[in-house]
Amino acid sequence: MLLVFTAAMAMARPALLTGGFAFLLLLYALAGIPSPATLARMLKRLRWLLLAILLVYGWWTPGVSLWPDAGALSPTIEGLYLGMLRVLALMAIVAAVHLLLQSTPREALLPAIMQLIRPFTTRHVRERIAVRTLLSIEAVTQVQSLASDVLREHSVTARNLSNLARASQLLYKKVLDRADHAGNTLIEVRVLAAPPWWQWIIPLAMGGLMLIVV
Repeated sequence: MLLVFTAAMAMARPALLTGGFAFLLLLYALAGIPSPATLARMLKRLRWLLLAILLVYGWWTPGVSLWPDAGALSPTIEGLYLGMLRVLALMAIVAAVHLLLQSTPREALLPAIMQLIRPFTTRHVRERIAVRTLLSIEAVTQVQSLASDVLREHSVTARNLSNLARASQLLYKKVLDRADHAGNTLIEVRVLAAPPWWQWIIPLAMGGLMLIVV
């Protein structure tokens, strides 16, 4: 469902975006809106990327100038419209990933990854890929926590190179220290049975609806 949803949102069609956000609101309501602060932080980290998308589309897409008197310095109405669609599409995808990670425990996510790649790999390769993917996700969260601690202890509000270099050095040291003191983690890899056939109707229906709208 996530893969189909991502493909639909990547098209950035108004009808698909409207349906996608309505679908997300429904799922979030059913899930109890898990960790809204976490979603807000994820979107905040993407703010410069979202702004860059809007700027590239706004100023590089031919069309009617928003401020005719500004000449070439003015964005186009068509560009801002297309850029906003792309921004909304990326926000919807991030929200969907956040919902999946918050509502799916590791014990269920790991077998799901293995089930997804099962037709293309052997069992040994599936286990290695799934475990490494899961450990990478957890490592990102830990590094983000370490980075927040370093920035609180050593402010880089001045944005000069010496402050940034010092903070980077401390963060690198903390990551190495955390790795040195990390114990062996036992990860139980369970093999789940294939999902019931009727569950495949949901992503197939989503894909069919996407094709109809397109």
